[in-house]
Amino acid sequence: MPNDILVHLPVDRPADSVIDCAISVAQLFEAHLDGIACAYQPINPAIVVGASAAYFADATQYNTDLDLAAQRLDQFQLAVRNSGLSHGGRTICDSPALANQTLSEISRLYDLSIVAQADRSRRSHHDALPEAVLFNSGQPMLLIPYIHTGPLKLDRVLICWDGSRPAARAVRDAMPFLHKAGQIEIVAINEDEDVPEDLLADALIAHLARHDLAASANKFACEPHNIHSAILSAAADTSADLLVMGGYGHSRIREFILGGVTRGMFKSLTVPALMSH
Repeated sequence: MPNDILVHLPVDRPADSVIDCAISVAQLFEAHLDGIACAYQPINPAIVVGASAAYFADATQYNTDLDLAAQRLDQFQLAVRNSGLSHGGRTICDSPALANQTLSEISRLYDLSIVAQADRSRRSHHDALPEAVLFNSGQPMLLIPYIHTGPLKLDRVLICWDGSRPAARAVRDAMPFLHKAGQIEIVAINEDEDVPEDLLADALIAHLARHDLAASANKFACEPHNIHSAILSAAADTSADLLVMGGYGHSRIREFILGGVTRGMFKSLTVPALMSH
């Protein structure tokens, strides 16, 4: 059960949907809710050389300041104060890489982090935060689409299942949400090819039943490069309110590169997604 929740507040774009979702989730579990807003500051130009100079010149336009971060935190605190929830808030200020590292580390002592999806039409240093939190916090992350409005609903929850360790971790982390769900559906893609016999969707249905949770499965095949689109189509067809899925990455010398399905979801997400790594 999530007893304390952290919401990362985007500073350079509207945060209403993230705040509304965070408050609704905290109310659902009677949890403490903290908000954090980050001011991204310039990189020291003295250390920028060669090919990095072009990136530096482009990236400076996405910097934010502490006044903007304070304003976003004030917005959050006013909204959560009216909800009656136990809450707190803070701002931090650092260069983009160090700030996102710090934010992901802060997330380690919360049961759940809530983060806004990147809006590809409005580039920001905040865009790298979901990946940092997913891979570095060690905790589940609720990713809120930038097109989402209003509180989180749990009438229909869709579990993305492939029998993998991240998928199993996501199901475990999602248990409090699943017990609040009206309906649970499992989507299993290319199951005959990719999933061991003992980890098929039917085995997950039996596992959930032992937790007093009823679920059904939707099994189909599609091209590997199109899996994220197939998941989002299934979410639309079932009017899903929440996706539950593992976040996949490939390790490369202490950093993670997003796997194809996760990368596609980060770009195209249309439904809030509870993700675990």
